[in-house]
Amino acid sequence: MRKLRISIILSAFALFFICSDIMAQGVSFSYLIPKNGYLSAPISPFSIRGVGIGGRIGAETGFSLYSIPGLPMNGLPFETDRPISGQGWSILVPGQLTLSLKAGNVGIKFLGGGFAILNLSTSINKGNLDRALMAYEGWDVATSSINKKTKPGLGWMAGTEFEFKVNRKFSITAEVEYLSGSYETRINGSYAGGQLGQPIASKDLNFDNAKTLLEGIEISLGVKMGGK
Repeated sequence: MRKLRISIILSAFALFFICSDIMAQGVSFSYLIPKNGYLSAPISPFSIRGVGIGGRIGAETGFSLYSIPGLPMNGLPFETDRPISGQGWSILVPGQLTLSLKAGNVGIKFLGGGFAILNLSTSINKGNLDRALMAYEGWDVATSSINKKTKPGLGWMAGTEFEFKVNRKFSITAEVEYLSGSYETRINGSYAGGQLGQPIASKDLNFDNAKTLLEGIEISLGVKMGGK
C-alpha cells in the first residue's frame, strides 16, 4: 500500500511537469539543516525545483524526497534538545512567488511562499524519548511502548537563488532558503521505569497535541534546463 501511494504521488508530479507551461525545470540536490535536528539528505535524483510560469515575476513549485533522520517536537509535557521524531521519508512540495533579476549571465531570484510536507514513513526515536521521560520523571531508567499517527503539515519558506547561465538552455543554480512549519504527530501508549532499588511504575502516555517541527535552512545545488 505504501509503495502504491508513493507511485501515485510521483506519477502525479510527472504528469504536471509534462502538461505545464513551464519556464524552466531544475534538478537539484537539496540538503536540509534543521534546528535541533539531524542533517537531512535528498534521495537522488528525486529533487526537482524551478517548475513554474512567468518571467521577471512568476510562480514556482517542485518537490524533494527527503530521508530525514530526526526532527524536534513540541506539544510535549517536557522540553528536550534531542530529536524525538526519528528516521523517515518525507516529500516537501513548495509553492512560491518569485522575483527575478538578471545581469548578463548571472541572475538572482527572490522566492517566498509556503510548502506542504507529506510523510511517507516516519518513526519515533525511542532512545531519545526514553531519555526525555527519565529526565521528566526523575527516574534512573525508563522504557516506552508507543504508537504514532501523523498528518500532512504546512509551513512557510523564503530565500534566494543564484543562477549562473552556461548557455541559453542550461544553468547552474545555488539556492538557500529558510523554512518554518510543522505537522501533527500524535503519540499514544505507555511507559514504565523508576529509580534503582525502587518499585517499577507504569504510566499512560498520551501526547495528542504533539507536533513535529520542520524549521531550518535548506541548501540546494543543481542545474536548470529550458526556459523562455
